[in-house]
Amino acid sequence: MDRPERRPSGYRQYGPDVVRRIRFIQHAKQLGFSLNEVLELLSLRVAPDGTCAAVQTRALSKIQDIDAKIAALGGMRRALLRLSETCGGPGPATECPILEALDQENDHAHA
Repeated sequence: MDRPERRPSGYRQYGPDVVRRIRFIQHAKQLGFSLNEVLELLSLRVAPDGTCAAVQTRALSKIQDIDAKIAALGGMRRALLRLSETCGGPGPATECPILEALDQENDHAHA
């Protein structure tokens, strides 16, 4: 992306194509695409053999990634809820069951 010369105000004024590309990148990032994935999407747009199916494949893959993250977060939440139910609250932190569970070598917190 070429940088335009600075205007007398000190700002650069980019053309509509650059603004469109930046908006595309921002929207793709908001949907969870990495910068490398955004580059792939941009490349598909201009590739002579780029197809809508190829873009859809990447979108479906991103949905799977998001679903996996949601499942992992759900597991973390359930584990934290179980741990928080073991804590009486007013006792000293040295006897806190949550801290004791986190100190275990095995994976009790996620079981």
